[in-house]
Amino acid sequence: MCMFHRKRAFTLIELMIAITIIAILAAILVPNFKRGRARAQLSSCVQQCRSTATALEMYAVDNDGRFPDLSGLAGLGQLTTGNYLKKYPVCPAAGRCTFLDYAATTTPDRFSFSCVGDNHHDAFTGYASPSLNVPAYGNDNGLVDHP
Repeated sequence: MCMFHRKRAFTLIELMIAITIIAILAAILVPNFKRGRARAQLSSCVQQCRSTATALEMYAVDNDGRFPDLSGLAGLGQLTTGNYLKKYPVCPAAGRCTFLDYAATTTPDRFSFSCVGDNHHDAFTGYASPSLNVPAYGNDNGLVDHP
């Protein structure tokens, strides 16, 4: 006597329930991953600010307390030619150098710069005005890493 075993397959309802549960979990987790990536990029950009500020301080020590007096990349370019920085700081969220608003005062004993643009918008969800140019650094007020 030969008995045939009947294979049990998933029903359409069971498959739809499984797909729905996976979709709900994905809808919950994907925004958290996106925010986590944005915060990691912000953290890297903050580190670039600290490195650039350290290079500016080293430049000032070698130049009688004066910072580079040109604005933008020309001012930061003096750091790369003088071996204070190996390369221009690059914002990982933008993929390019966004520290273009470097400025020194008319008597170059002060400086400030920031990551220009809305590159870190996803890291600041929940803040009142997330489109500020942050992170920013100035020798008067130090690091500003959130609005």
